[in-house]
Amino acid sequence: MLHAVERFIIVDEVVSLAGHVGVAGTCFSMTTAVVDQFLLAPPFSESSLLFAFPISLKDAPLREKEIQKICGFAGLYDWQLRNNTGPEFVLHDGPPYANGVPHVGHAINKILKDIINRYHVLRGDRVHYIPGWDCHGLPIELKALQGRGQLRLTPVQVREEAKKFAESSIQAQMKCFSRWGVMADWTAPYCTFHPEYEATQLEVFMQLLEKSYIYQDVMPVYWSPSSRTALAESELEYNSSHVSTSVYVRLLLRVKPAFINTDKRVFAVIWTTTPWTLPANQAVAYSENIRYMCMEEEDSSDMYLCEDSFVEKLQSILEKKLQNVGSFMGSDLRGVTYEHPLTNEELPFLAGGHVTANKGTGLVHTAPSHGHDDFQLAKSHQIDIEVFLDDNCCYTDNAGQDLVGKPVGKEVEDIVLEKLGDMLLHKEAFTHSYPYDWRTKKPVIIRTSRQWFIDTRALHQQASECLQDVTIFPSSLVSSKAAMLGSRSYWCISRQRVWGVPIPVFYHRQTKQALTSRPIIEHIKTLVAKEGSGIWWSLSDEELLPQSLLDQLGAGKTADYDRGQDILDIWFDSGSSWAAVLGAGKQADVYLEGTDQFGGWFLSSLLTSVALQGKAPYKSLVVHGFTMDEDGRKMSKSLGNVVDPDIVVHGTKQGKCSALIRIVLPPSLNIIKETLLVHGSKNQEKTPGYGADVLRWWAAVSNLQSHSSIGTTKLENIRAELYSCRTTLRFLLGNISCKNEGPLVHYDSLWPQDKYMLYQLYQLASKICGFYENFEYAKLLQHVLKFCNDDVSKFYASIVKDRCYCSEEDSVPRRASLTAQFHILDVLTRALAPILPHLTEDLYQHYPPGKRKADVDSLFKTGWFNLPSEWNNPEIVHTLRPVLDIREHLMDILGSEPSLEFDAMIFCSKLLHSKLQELQPQHTSSLSPLCEILQTASTTLTEEPLVVIPDDVQAINGICNVHMKDGFGSPEKYVIILKDTDRFLCERCRRFMADDSNEPCKRCMAVLASGWE
Repeated sequence: MLHAVERFIIVDEVVSLAGHVGVAGTCFSMTTAVVDQFLLAPPFSESSLLFAFPISLKDAPLREKEIQKICGFAGLYDWQLRNNTGPEFVLHDGPPYANGVPHVGHAINKILKDIINRYHVLRGDRVHYIPGWDCHGLPIELKALQGRGQLRLTPVQVREEAKKFAESSIQAQMKCFSRWGVMADWTAPYCTFHPEYEATQLEVFMQLLEKSYIYQDVMPVYWSPSSRTALAESELEYNSSHVSTSVYVRLLLRVKPAFINTDKRVFAVIWTTTPWTLPANQAVAYSENIRYMCMEEEDSSDMYLCEDSFVEKLQSILEKKLQNVGSFMGSDLRGVTYEHPLTNEELPFLAGGHVTANKGTGLVHTAPSHGHDDFQLAKSHQIDIEVFLDDNCCYTDNAGQDLVGKPVGKEVEDIVLEKLGDMLLHKEAFTHSYPYDWRTKKPVIIRTSRQWFIDTRALHQQASECLQDVTIFPSSLVSSKAAMLGSRSYWCISRQRVWGVPIPVFYHRQTKQALTSRPIIEHIKTLVAKEGSGIWWSLSDEELLPQSLLDQLGAGKTADYDRGQDILDIWFDSGSSWAAVLGAGKQADVYLEGTDQFGGWFLSSLLTSVALQGKAPYKSLVVHGFTMDEDGRKMSKSLGNVVDPDIVVHGTKQGKCSALIRIVLPPSLNIIKETLLVHGSKNQEKTPGYGADVLRWWAAVSNLQSHSSIGTTKLENIRAELYSCRTTLRFLLGNISCKNEGPLVHYDSLWPQDKYMLYQLYQLASKICGFYENFEYAKLLQHVLKFCNDDVSKFYASIVKDRCYCSEEDSVPRRASLTAQFHILDVLTRALAPILPHLTEDLYQHYPPGKRKADVDSLFKTGWFNLPSEWNNPEIVHTLRPVLDIREHLMDILGSEPSLEFDAMIFCSKLLHSKLQELQPQHTSSLSPLCEILQTASTTLTEEPLVVIPDDVQAINGICNVHMKDGFGSPEKYVIILKDTDRFLCERCRRFMADDSNEPCKRCMAVLASGWE
């Protein structure tokens, strides 16, 4: 025979087998191999037996795929739209970029959205969620051109290749999103290259144009020489290690300040880290509120002007001693002029509010065609701005013969510095943060050119007011919302590429004026809605700009016009999605994206929506962070620390590598033991897959953190937690799945410990709802785990086994425990379902027929949990609190000794005695609720103290609090007398309750007589 403890371990593992093979409550033996047969059961099918629900996660990837088929994951979205009757809940999907295979950033984003949606489906809401993809833009266009060498493609060919690449990326991403259990109608996503989407986008453009929010102008914009297009600020990333050539240049004054009365040469000193812009210099800016110094060289008598904090640096540059001639305020520089160091042109000093002290020399080189502040300063003084660079970033004729035709770069920089001659005082390498093209990872410049803009300044006030009604999760990012609009006065929406939606305007060949009439744009929009935006490059001018329309407008002939060559910024593409997907007037309940979208999709959507419908397109913004490796480093292919979510879910097979795996992983990650993973690589060790639910758990706990790490250690910890949770749920499922588990009993028939568990469950479930509403999934999982481990496993499961397995089959006490266990299982299953749909659907499929809805294939079609108000019974806590304190004290004293081998007598005061009698009315009992909690062979209650305590017993003194009606606790003393029980071990229930060593105990004899062996 097995020891009682050993036997119960086996019963826990195969308890769901009990109702089928008749072993529940009997003494039996099983080999490890037999137990493993059930623990490692293969993926189930619809005809599987009940005990096919395994505890092992070994086959999770295969099992999850089978669950998705059986439970109808693919059809759930359509089902809930047709059948749920609650209010509509709208989560608008921010389109991921169709630019390659999914990464863990996709995982955290899509899974978090799915958790929200599945929660609302369970609550009975009709979820509106249409997954989408951002399909245009430079990165996709560049991918389409890769490997083409010098082969020049026509715009139509470029667009065809770009579309093919985007479509393949969409299919790869869609397959993964579906595999992660993301609920959606994957047959009908929205894509920004769909004709109907593009047509809506053109309507948004037209309306903004009509409201004068869109205009064309010559303005300085960020320009990427590597991409040959304008960029918005949101398309920049800053490289803090960028090295520029820093130069100090002296400029000879033509008109000197009035207080400097001398024939000596006077120079102003400027500093710049972009010496290639010096040919475009048109002024020097100063601050009227800065104190400047006039310093004279002792040997040459040349004089220099700079701010006072720069004097020490100037002396070290000149390597000469300087004498202070005088100091003055910047306002004294009004009217001063200087000689351009390359052209000898006389140019002005201008007061500029952007000039600050303690930065450079206090005198700022101003090139209006290459700086935002410089441009505005020149415009305010009616200076004609000269443009020296063409669209290829090559110098034009007005830059001089030495520079014409040369691109911005090292060669130009060297020519400029050489031409400066002795005007160049000093040059040095300067490391600083500098904007880079977010796609090509190369430096950008500021270049003045003719572009299309949205006037964000005109929208700023209204957008700020609309944002006040938007809720941010987490609340710590409210300041990001306030800073969202920033100080930008315009948004450049034109790009000089071909893979995108064209800006639908024509330019008069003589006047260069843009033709922006609604009838013309309506005509183009109609063509786009039918055939897509490719018509802009494939149709003739006569088809795009019919003479009949020009005649109506009195605008000349078709031959007088050229079609524009610009496309719309992809942020305008995605920023129009509220109109294309939600429809005019509709507001999403939630937008959920990463923190970078405050300056991206959140902002572009806000500006377009506020401009056209006077409100934000969203009620709430839920914001997650970025993913990093376990060492806190940003993931990149160059570092080899990219974690592929496909490997996380499926693992890898020996000798074969998935085509999606294109990464190099260091040994520290231990996800794959090979150094290099390439398609078809040999001798590759097999890596087990964790399954989608582990990935979903990771996403849930990462939720609103600013940075989320992922790697082997974290994934292994999550798998261990999932296993722990699964073990508890499987124990509950096994018990309620016995063929003789009986019907549920009324609340009044439950034992106090059963009611106590339902009270604890009620408190947990009440918090669960709040966690979902506030997107606090890490807290949710933390509380559920604690409940499973502490309340269920360590306490309740450890005390009710005897009542479940050994009591009379249809007895009320047995069914009372099974009733409580069913409610615990059902609430936990539904509470976890949005996060772990595979596990919970698996559980629900194994509910006994009487505990699940007939002909319903999915838990998500059965609604949220129900919490009867009678469960919220704090009095039961007051009843059990003294007993739980006594139990804890008793277990501490006994340590590893089994309490089941002792009889316990509790001597206590009348008040405590009356409380304990609520759990044991009898003087002595082995089957009372009190005895079950204390887990002793028997328990005796008495108010009469022992006069003499025998030597063979152990006395335990303690104090516990008894709850009083006034809310205060009364400290009551008690004494527990423990002695070895003199009864025998029952061969059936393994309790010391038998009167004879050769016979079962009386309780088991009665049960056996009823036919339940």
